[in-house]
Amino acid sequence: MIDPLNCVRYILSEDIDSFNQKHIARLSERFPGIFLIHRESDINHNRVSTRLTLFHHHWGPTVLMELLPLNQAQTLILIPAPPDPDLEDVSLYENNILENLLDTSASIRLARVDGNDVRALALIRKALREQRHHCWMQIQSELIRSLRLKIYEGDPIELIRDIPNINRDIDQGDIVPSQDESLVLDLWAKGYTARQIALRIGRTEKTILNRVTLMRKTYGEQLVPRRRMA
Repeated sequence: MIDPLNCVRYILSEDIDSFNQKHIARLSERFPGIFLIHRESDINHNRVSTRLTLFHHHWGPTVLMELLPLNQAQTLILIPAPPDPDLEDVSLYENNILENLLDTSASIRLARVDGNDVRALALIRKALREQRHHCWMQIQSELIRSLRLKIYEGDPIELIRDIPNINRDIDQGDIVPSQDESLVLDLWAKGYTARQIALRIGRTEKTILNRVTLMRKTYGEQLVPRRRMA
């Protein structure tokens, strides 16, 4: 099972099968490049969890979702950050990057002309990581907008206690963001300052800065980059 501490967490108040049908239909309509490649179910202590893996035609696996019933009325949806590209990914999706990302492809081709294969590899991985994260953010925005999902704001530690057979080797003192991470991540990635984000979502600048720092620890600097302070 996916670790809830390393995910964006949503609460669904409707039937899972109905959600799956609407969710896939909406994504197919809104993002033609996204498709469902795999669905599996797992029975654990009489609780059936459903895992969906969404792929993009150009960028490969972008979203993994696990749906876990908490009770008869609510389902928890866990969405971890997209997988970090490995060497196999670089090989598989290199042509897509060169064909679809003109600015990036120019830098890659130049690095190859210079004989700098290490830099070319790093550029391909970076481009693939960024495209997967972009898809990840788009899909979450669509989930919130069209299906009206709500961010799970409870204590993740309490959540783990309620879910059987999950790895509990965690630091109980860890601080984990539990608000709308996806919106903050999206705005931060688009270049908004902490002050601008705070004004937009009704929080203080200090709160946003603290949240960004926490998310950087969770998702890494590639997804939550550092910035020079003016």
